[in-house]
Amino acid sequence: MQVDRLLARLILPALVAVPGVASAQEAVATAPTEPVELFRAVCMGGAARLTRGMAEPATYATLPLPAQRAIGESAAATAADALKAPVPAAATVPNTIYRIAGGNTYLFVPKAGTSTGQIAESCMVLWIASGDDYLAARKIVLPNEERVPLYVRPESKPDRATFVNASFGTTQYTLTTFGGWIALRSYTPPPSDPEKAN
Repeated sequence: MQVDRLLARLILPALVAVPGVASAQEAVATAPTEPVELFRAVCMGGAARLTRGMAEPATYATLPLPAQRAIGESAAATAADALKAPVPAAATVPNTIYRIAGGNTYLFVPKAGTSTGQIAESCMVLWIASGDDYLAARKIVLPNEERVPLYVRPESKPDRATFVNASFGTTQYTLTTFGGWIALRSYTPPPSDPEKAN
């Protein structure tokens, strides 16, 4: 299954540095701590190593309400749905979560095969907006935005509730904001025919 192949590249041996491991693991670059670059490395590149000094386990329940709301909006299909999206129940977010560099950046590793919805099978980075990181994240989802007339573009204010999504091939990318929190998510739906996945 495609999601399982992605997970195989994200499993802890590739994420946590262990002394004395073969040189194949050393070829995997250490993940950056900046949110957009972390997303590129893990959720788009598929492999990065998180050292114990840069990542610590976290839980969904410890996230502030605006952060949880941004996560809930990211699973919506349209901007109108996103604005009405409730805070997801903890059961729908079984992902392994890492707090990056002791700050307000979190990496959500997909948990395939849980049947709890898109969030569980998504790779996501969640953080508090600062500087130009929102615009850099928006370029991932809307790489050719400058070609779209201004009156057609989605709202671009990271301090409000915003929703932007796009699909590239079979992967869906979503960028949402709520209360200063940004959620950048990638999701590849499992194939409808399990035989095609092999």
